[in-house]
Amino acid sequence: MALDKDSRGPDGAGRARAAAEARLGYLIAGHLNARSEELPDGVAERLKGIRQMVVDRRSPQRAIAPVRRLAMTDGRGSGHGGGGDWRLRLGLLLAVPTLLYGLYALQHFEQERFVKRIADIDTALLLDDLPPQAYLDPGFRTYLQQGD
Repeated sequence: MALDKDSRGPDGAGRARAAAEARLGYLIAGHLNARSEELPDGVAERLKGIRQMVVDRRSPQRAIAPVRRLAMTDGRGSGHGGGGDWRLRLGLLLAVPTLLYGLYALQHFEQERFVKRIADIDTALLLDDLPPQAYLDPGFRTYLQQGD
């Protein structure tokens, strides 16, 4: 008896069993489908509902199954599968400095804008006919508020 390559290793027995269960399921489904035309309508509808319920129960189990290896590699990290682990690492290595540079540029731009606003206010104060001390006088503030 020759061993199938899926039956080798620690997970081989589980994979072989899953394959056998799938073949058995397809065989049973084929026999049930062959005789389904002979069933009364009420029974056929109940069977259809039960099949849908079983499919709904089975679907989330496949969606939750853990992923053990990246799809890009063959599991050894050598990259024979079409990309390699080094490309992922290089991408992450380049993404972090790019993000930091972007944050620095944003902070620098905002600081320049703030300094320009303050400089515009200072220029307006210095070029105005009133001395800067007039803006500090409480009576002048009251005069400005009454003027509005």
